[in-house]
Amino acid sequence: MKTKTFLKAKLAFAAMIVAGCLTGCGSSNNGSDFQTQLVNYLKKDLPVVTTSSNKYAAYFDFSGVYIAYNDPATHQTFNSLTQKVTGEASSFDIYSLANAKIQLLSGANSPAALFQKLHDSNQQGQLWAPIEKTLQKIADEGRPALLVTDFEEYTKDGVIYRQAYATPYFEKWLKRGGDIQFYVTDYVEGSLHKHLYYVVFDYNNHKLSKMVADALQGAPKNYRTFTLSVNSYPMATSYPSANQGGTYHDENGEDVVSMSAEDGKDGSFFMMDSLRAESYSFDASWQDILNNAHQQTLANGVQVPFHHLFSNLFINLSHADSYNIKQMAVVVTDVEKDFTLFNDWNTAMLNKPVKKHDTDGVYLDWDGHEAGQQYYDDNGNLLPEYNYPKIAQSQQPKVINDMLVFNNGLFEQTKAKNPARTELAIDFDPRFNGTIVGQSENQANDLLRIDIVVADADICPQDKINSLFAWDGNDCLSSAIKNVLQDMKPIGRPVYSYFVRIR
Repeated sequence: MKTKTFLKAKLAFAAMIVAGCLTGCGSSNNGSDFQTQLVNYLKKDLPVVTTSSNKYAAYFDFSGVYIAYNDPATHQTFNSLTQKVTGEASSFDIYSLANAKIQLLSGANSPAALFQKLHDSNQQGQLWAPIEKTLQKIADEGRPALLVTDFEEYTKDGVIYRQAYATPYFEKWLKRGGDIQFYVTDYVEGSLHKHLYYVVFDYNNHKLSKMVADALQGAPKNYRTFTLSVNSYPMATSYPSANQGGTYHDENGEDVVSMSAEDGKDGSFFMMDSLRAESYSFDASWQDILNNAHQQTLANGVQVPFHHLFSNLFINLSHADSYNIKQMAVVVTDVEKDFTLFNDWNTAMLNKPVKKHDTDGVYLDWDGHEAGQQYYDDNGNLLPEYNYPKIAQSQQPKVINDMLVFNNGLFEQTKAKNPARTELAIDFDPRFNGTIVGQSENQANDLLRIDIVVADADICPQDKINSLFAWDGNDCLSSAIKNVLQDMKPIGRPVYSYFVRIR
């Protein structure tokens, strides 16, 4: 289809109406269209991860850490890891760090040759391993990486850096959505007790982390571990079935509070596990939901009393190395306008017109991209009312207060009993009467976003950080870890989200 800049055909106008129904109207639909839109909406807030290679990177310090490699216990760990890396050499770019250079080791087609180089004492004991330059390379490239080093960065005058030089590179990696796992081994150099680190920079799929963990299986566990992360807590649910969510269900397994059909056919409930989110469509008004909840009591002969609007969601806090989460909170926002505008903009970006020339002049070719017509002017420019990136900067979704609360009592109780299965539950605020303050009648079915966020958290104990990341004369790594934990404290960060619409 082509549209002249000086004339629009009736057919184009009809197509524009159809496109509007498929995009703008689609934001209020249930089912697969809505699910796709919601997934896209959530993904917009995720860091964009681009990598320079489809291979992993592995960096080995060839400076003075050969003393650590030769320690009998540490050597077994080093040997197990290098066996794994060189055994899968085609999946890695392997580098040596020495003489202020990051040098790609040759022999990718010969695992035995690579293994020999990593264990060749004649190549060890060089000077000036460029650790900071390596961290910058890892952070900039964005690909999962393994780094083996003691983090001692020397000047050419032979002086150890005392500054926390690793801070910005660790933070950049965490802001990408990744985490950093440290395997910490101990060794003695002269009379000085030091550490050698096997550091894994990875993302949520943890493919490289699993490879390293597998490599160390069966070897003596002469290491301690620490994960530097702002949100590495595994989540789990205990719902009645795949088609039933975390809302209240009576003894018959029916949702008699929100009246959600939960048949799995109309989008009434679906989970987005990788995005830590769920979506619900309720068939009752908030006033009716509140009244229904008040009726589900023992006094009314109910076998399973109502306690929580959402429950049976669990977070694993048993390996919370970086932070001790002390309290959670709930933040409710009306995201209807933001959600609709984003999806309109997203449709427009996926359906841009192509400017072409013919004997009549310049025209816009919409062939295959008719869904984008309503979002552009006659010159092919995006209409300002659909410029989501610009509008979103000045218009934040409305926060709804006094509606829902997080049950910190249940959180503390279950955390004390079993941190690996700490329950997260959301209740009605006692002040909520079924009416959302400031919401008009035509907003009754607006899409609400309900986030469970970190309200209070402490960074891990200082003595633990010092024990793992410092020794006499070298506190550069411990200082960097402390800086990162303080700078990236996850207060206000969502750990899980529910999306709810009254239909």
